[in-house]
Amino acid sequence: MTQFQRELEATSGMKLQLKINDNRSTMLSVRWEPDHAKVSLHRMFLQAPKNIMDSLACYLRREDENLSPNIRSFIEENLQKLDYTHLVKQEKLDTQGNVYDLQQIYDDLNEEYFDKKLKLFITWYGKAKRNKSKVTFGLYYDPLKLIKISRLLDSPSFPDYVLGYVIYHEMVHHVCPSYFDNKGVHRVHSKEFKQIEKRFYAYEKAQKWIKEHHKYLFC
Repeated sequence: MTQFQRELEATSGMKLQLKINDNRSTMLSVRWEPDHAKVSLHRMFLQAPKNIMDSLACYLRREDENLSPNIRSFIEENLQKLDYTHLVKQEKLDTQGNVYDLQQIYDDLNEEYFDKKLKLFITWYGKAKRNKSKVTFGLYYDPLKLIKISRLLDSPSFPDYVLGYVIYHEMVHHVCPSYFDNKGVHRVHSKEFKQIEKRFYAYEKAQKWIKEHHKYLFC
């Protein structure tokens, strides 16, 4: 048993079956058994300050039904420090579409708005035809520093400024990460995020196009 586990057991007053992981998706999971708790923690908790560990102990004792805001904030802040870019297989990234070249658009945006300082990966994902009731234009995975753009946008039907806006939007997610506020509410788009987003040269034009085509894209 490690010193970390001994201290957590002493603080929580519980016997623990503890696993330290390096997971990219689940930072904390607990399964309570009659005589102990099975706990899986990301390695970030090994460096957690006392107030976070005290809150974790309360959660393990089931004094708190949900994770406290400070634990959520701790996880969110440390997620932004994780770097799993070594796991990205660059040879499998697909940036050249039938109509648009994602890498070229990303490079141009990086130069124009971010002084070439962003070091992110980008790729197409999914299929060119919509097969779900809702369309997700783009995604950003911070630990991988990876932007994924729906292949649905690789079409003459989508103006270049709309695709540029979507890519720019995901780039801003890197600059302005999501966070948990004092009430434990997850905030994805901060005030700063929205201010930076509006700097895109065709922001209003792209917003108008998406709004006008909303019923075709999101119904």
